[in-house]
Amino acid sequence: MAFYQIGEKVLFQTDNLRVDQSTDDTAVLWLHVAGRPLNVLNRRVLADLEAAFDAVAVRPELKYLLITSDRVGDFVAGADIHEFATIRSPEEAEALSAVGQRLFDQLAGLRLCSVALVCGPCLGGGLELALACDYRVAVDHPKTQFGFPEIQLGLLPAWGGTQRLPRVVGLERSLRMILGDYRLNAKEALRWGLADSLGKHVEGRPIERQSLMALVEPAAIAQRGKPRRDGLPLRTWRQRLLESTALGRALIFRGTERLLRRRVPEDMPAPREALEAVRTGLKQGLAAGLEYERQAAGRLAASPACRNLVNLFLRREEARKAPRLAAEQAGSEIRRVGVVGAGTMGAGIAQLAALKGHEVVIHEVSKDALGAGVQRIVALFNKAAERGLLPREELAQRLGAIRGTDNWQGFDRVDLVVEAVVEDLAVKRAVFRELERRTRPAAILATNTSSLSVAALQEGLTHPGRVAGLHFFNPVHKMPLVEVVRAPATDEHTIAVLTRWAVALGKTPVMVKDSPGFVVNRILMPYLNEAVLLLAEGMGIGAIDEAMRRFGMPMGPLEVLDQVGLDVAAHIARSVQPAFGSRFDPNPALERLVERGWLGQKSGVGFYRYQGKSKRPNIAVAGLLHEQGMAASGLMRKLPPAVQLQQARERMVLLMVNEAALCLGEGLAAEASTIDLAMVLGTGWAPHRGGPLRYADDRGLRSVVQTLTELAQRLGPRFEPCAELRQRAETGKPFHEQPATVARRFPQ
Repeated sequence: MAFYQIGEKVLFQTDNLRVDQSTDDTAVLWLHVAGRPLNVLNRRVLADLEAAFDAVAVRPELKYLLITSDRVGDFVAGADIHEFATIRSPEEAEALSAVGQRLFDQLAGLRLCSVALVCGPCLGGGLELALACDYRVAVDHPKTQFGFPEIQLGLLPAWGGTQRLPRVVGLERSLRMILGDYRLNAKEALRWGLADSLGKHVEGRPIERQSLMALVEPAAIAQRGKPRRDGLPLRTWRQRLLESTALGRALIFRGTERLLRRRVPEDMPAPREALEAVRTGLKQGLAAGLEYERQAAGRLAASPACRNLVNLFLRREEARKAPRLAAEQAGSEIRRVGVVGAGTMGAGIAQLAALKGHEVVIHEVSKDALGAGVQRIVALFNKAAERGLLPREELAQRLGAIRGTDNWQGFDRVDLVVEAVVEDLAVKRAVFRELERRTRPAAILATNTSSLSVAALQEGLTHPGRVAGLHFFNPVHKMPLVEVVRAPATDEHTIAVLTRWAVALGKTPVMVKDSPGFVVNRILMPYLNEAVLLLAEGMGIGAIDEAMRRFGMPMGPLEVLDQVGLDVAAHIARSVQPAFGSRFDPNPALERLVERGWLGQKSGVGFYRYQGKSKRPNIAVAGLLHEQGMAASGLMRKLPPAVQLQQARERMVLLMVNEAALCLGEGLAAEASTIDLAMVLGTGWAPHRGGPLRYADDRGLRSVVQTLTELAQRLGPRFEPCAELRQRAETGKPFHEQPATVARRFPQ
């Protein structure tokens, strides 16, 4: 392990860290966690830190302790989730919280002046480490990021974070970071008061003592003595008005509670526990706040929400690692990428590929279409620069890696082509026949179709083995999932290379079988169809969407339809009809809305009317349904609002559960966990519920089958439970083996 050494005297060293005495009065603690690409905090690292703090505490000549990372662009990415997944009881989770709290209390209590020099991710436990220091210096590096992602795992910051952050940045700002996973870059951290000084990073230059100390001096080394730790920093008029009084703080807590009631499902306890931990600490003092934080850590570790979110995190990591290893054995590298079609999806794929360092050539049918596509790509790059994902100085370089053609020039040198033309089988077949002539035999050909058969595109080709599906989701730069679609003739090499490339783009690939709609759209269509049926039965547009947002979806089904485009949704519904048979007929309502020109967000009118960033329900949709004779008897309108929400949720959710079980039974994915991961990443399916098949396990398969049977008797055969569900309910065989996590040894 190659630690930097800025002093000649080594005070302490383990596999994970080293302490140098750089001057007569200053020690530097370098973190470099062994065997991990990023620094993470596990029990071994916590023990090493405790010993390191003991080592510097007994040296009277030391006045300053600098804590930083040996690796540029890496401070501490958080706690080790793999180790957390081995916790077996609430008591064990609470004990681990106590270990971290004691350690950071030890750091905060050192007589030395401690400074965290942060260059890279400072997340979760890493931020709690930095908060226990007297001062923080944020290096202005693209990877520098401060935040608390614990809520996204069903947890709370449990090593003092709920107590120290409000005392540094104030109450309102701390709640945004803890409850909303709001993350700060270096400059924002300085502006919020989380960082005391801003350091400049020089790429490729080793850290020497002189430059290192120069970064620290503006914050702490130039000052003498320990900082004050009493009271909240009051930096804005809003903080002065609200946070300086008990009444003002009570108003903030009350407003936050209202927000959580509207936005957080009742069975997602982490946000409420974190809020109460903050409130307890500010009202009753630090010790009481830390005690509440410890107890909450134990309760949350035992929750199904935490178990499901941690399992999804680990499953996503596995999905990103396995294909990379397989592709390394295959031995192919993607350098040059061709994209056919520069519409919304094609432009997004081309921009992402260029952003990740590939040479890209895009093909369109005419110069006008090509120009429009280039404008879409430029707009995407500008948005990336505005969000800080791409330095402005690199923008021209990335754009320069993209070339356009309307005559296939350059396609003879590409390693991979992604086809993203109109969803028409004849058009796509013609494109693939052309690609087979224009590309090298070793080049891989992928289609971004969302609904058509990959096998149908392989028909008549000389080398069908190099053709597969690579289904991105819209918007490409945001959605983390890619479905890698294997048709019967697709060879292993093609699949291995495509999965590796998806990971290189920052996506999570899932392997699915070629079938109408693949996995995500196949499961999604009955859900969206049922939402329109509920509307025809008299339920309000807003109420339908609210039912699913309360379940945990980021958007309601009618909002999803508007975002996808009603014309696209209608086309997908027709395409996946062979998979559904007589169970689901395409809803004519979508066709009627499309005929009116109501296409959703892109036309400004769909189920909602859009004006700027605001939207309101399009009440004319109900009238259209009535005119066309599609309005039902008003079944839902007759029910009380609470009953409406409950019944609507049952109908929409259980249709997805049933379809997911069918997909597994038909072999569209190898495992239930693959289907669950695809639905969470591809649709935002309530993550804390783990996916539709995990939800079925947690609810009980017998209960699911019974409810579906009752719905089928009342509403028709589309609710008839599939054979896979019935068999598992009868035999007591769940979709998932009980996970080896905190939920294993005690009841939920």
